[in-house]
Amino acid sequence: MAAAILDVWFSIARGSQTGLDVGHTVCVDVRESEERGLGLLYGMVRLARTELSWSSVAARMIAEIRDALGGHVVGVEHVGSTAVPDMLAKPIIDIAILMAAGAPCEAVVNSLTALGYEFRGDAGDDGGLVFVLDARPRHRVAHLHAIGHSDPQWSRYLAFRDLLRSDPVARSAYERAKRELATAYPADRKAYTAAKQDVIERLMTPDH
Repeated sequence: MAAAILDVWFSIARGSQTGLDVGHTVCVDVRESEERGLGLLYGMVRLARTELSWSSVAARMIAEIRDALGGHVVGVEHVGSTAVPDMLAKPIIDIAILMAAGAPCEAVVNSLTALGYEFRGDAGDDGGLVFVLDARPRHRVAHLHAIGHSDPQWSRYLAFRDLLRSDPVARSAYERAKRELATAYPADRKAYTAAKQDVIERLMTPDH
């Protein structure tokens, strides 16, 4: 049963990368995202088990982003804990975007804001160009991170996601740390996120 669930999950994700029809001509309905359990009040921390439907929502977002950015992008991936089957996660979709070499940042910002994402500035080594999507005021359903073509952050996003998908020991350790941090910082997402970085660095070290 677990293997079958994984097959369904990854087939949904692959649909956004192989040209399958995952709704790329229709803007993602943020209200539908909420109905599927996605969304979190700004600043708050709440953990839930990922659901297959979240991967479907992410796939439609990815298809829209690819269509909107065209040649300005060479990769768009669902990352973070919501990209891992049956993982404890904040119910907010994280998407990483690898910009093409020489892609003008202004064009990327304009294209994504036209889709309804709010540009929150350049976080540099802490997330690249950051965009958010709210279902309603201060109720976040998605984060986007647009990364420069040669920025190593892109590889780190994918490597950590793939580690959590493939290594049950790392996944268990990360979940345990997240539970503890969610208890310590239930209303301070910035502190929660900052504290997670040490855990991530340890897990990404060989022989963790």
